[in-house]
Amino acid sequence: MRIITLHSDFIEFEPKKKAIKSAEEVKKEKKRIEDCLVVFTAVEKVDESNIASSVEQAVAKITDVAVQVNTQKIVLYPWVHLTSSPSSLDTAQKAIPMMQESLSKKFTVDHAPFGWYKSFNISVKGHPLAELSREIAPETEAESFDYKAMLHQISKATLDSSKLKGNDHRILGQNLDLFSFYNVAPGMVFWHPKGLVIWNELVKFWREEHKRAGYQEISTPQIMSDILWKVSGHWEHYEDGIFLTEYDKRNFAVKPMNCPGALLVYKSRPRSYKELPLRMGELGVVHRMELSGVLSGWFRVNKFTQDDAHIYCTEEQLQEELRGVMDMVDDFYKLFGFDYRMELSTRPKKAMGSKEIWDKAESALKKVLEKSGHEFVINEGDGAFYGPKIDFHITDSLGRSWQLATLQLDFQMPERFDINYIAEDGKAHRPIMLHRVIYGSLERFIGIILEHYNGNLPTWLAPVQVRVISFTDKNDKAAKKIHDQFFDLGYRVELDTKSATIQSKIREAELQKIPYILVIGDKEEENKTLAVRKHGEKKAKFGVKFEEFEKQLSKEITTRS
Repeated sequence: MRIITLHSDFIEFEPKKKAIKSAEEVKKEKKRIEDCLVVFTAVEKVDESNIASSVEQAVAKITDVAVQVNTQKIVLYPWVHLTSSPSSLDTAQKAIPMMQESLSKKFTVDHAPFGWYKSFNISVKGHPLAELSREIAPETEAESFDYKAMLHQISKATLDSSKLKGNDHRILGQNLDLFSFYNVAPGMVFWHPKGLVIWNELVKFWREEHKRAGYQEISTPQIMSDILWKVSGHWEHYEDGIFLTEYDKRNFAVKPMNCPGALLVYKSRPRSYKELPLRMGELGVVHRMELSGVLSGWFRVNKFTQDDAHIYCTEEQLQEELRGVMDMVDDFYKLFGFDYRMELSTRPKKAMGSKEIWDKAESALKKVLEKSGHEFVINEGDGAFYGPKIDFHITDSLGRSWQLATLQLDFQMPERFDINYIAEDGKAHRPIMLHRVIYGSLERFIGIILEHYNGNLPTWLAPVQVRVISFTDKNDKAAKKIHDQFFDLGYRVELDTKSATIQSKIREAELQKIPYILVIGDKEEENKTLAVRKHGEKKAKFGVKFEEFEKQLSKEITTRS
């Protein structure tokens, strides 16, 4: 329902002609009411679900305005032109009498006739409360929603593959049933079971390596006060890209980066020099508001997960910590077969802190790069606003360059958040803070490796590692037994006993890029052996013992080879 309330010196209206057959019977004469509150009213389609609720809310709003403007006279004026979605005639005809009955308990109420073409003349008093509009939505139960209309809006994001290459991660992701995008969550991935396997394996590897390197894992809130990003300095640089919300009359931000939360974890209690270096890792989900036109599969999204870590150390520990991060990046990228190069990005035009501090930070990064023996280039003016950084650019199997890992040296945020540690001298000192990621964005990294491998993921990463196929229906039972053995040993295994030709079953497994296909026929069942076909190879290996293949498979997965 929509209403407009007008505190008036007078209103004059005159019925001219019936607009509907069921219009109430009235005399065609002019009527004038003085010093009144005129309420133009339109009943809407949404009110049909609960007209009583809409009337109750409308009466409350009208009463509130009438009390504020100090009038005892109310004129209800039905005016369908207020809405583009009018209710049914039956619902609309009920509303005015219901409102009049309720308001008449406190006020003198008149109404203009419903269902008539009318002329009117009105004089509005013109004070601040004289002209007000209100929109009223009925209280509805879940059953009253138009589910069909809403469901129509929950559509899968369309993918125009006409301009995409066959190895594009969006095509591979669809073909391999890894993920989907929906219009109700632009730029945010819906992970399917097989896609989440890849995610979880990358996270497992990340956690193993970080635990070995002395990192502790933390997790910080998804929504925090905007004050946090104003203190950190991010607000000044990234305000337009932050999702904002309100709670308890305070402004909050859906976190666009993880570092302010990590600083609060450090700040939660006094720290001793004996705790340093303190390495805190976080697989933090962040949201950044991208323009819809630049969203691009996993490469440009609104929601993504950063494999962040923040290291707090003394100046004496700095070089060793920098080397430790660089060594970890090297280990990660070698696993995926990535070559990489490094860039030293220096002070940008809009930077926090003095030039002296920046010179000191840039010198520290340059020193560790020179000692590493790796070639690097200087990228002038491309540092973060709080400090210089080393960016790692990988080259994939298609010859494309991607900037993934980054290592940033920060003297500014420890100052802004006033964090410290108690040194041997018993005094408070300011730690140095390192920011770093290795995968960067997990979503983006998965998209890159999908294209890098053309979907042919190594066995440790493959959503399905083994598919067991029965040669004919007679071999179904034996094939299931083999499947169950691998399943019980913890492998990701599928069983195919469909009534189809062996050629079509193998072809389907090949299209799904499953690393190993095991065919169980009469000979395999009789000799208790396997026919092993490796993905991409035309010939199968026959007479393979279960124990022999399982041992080789286990080694391939545990070594991530």
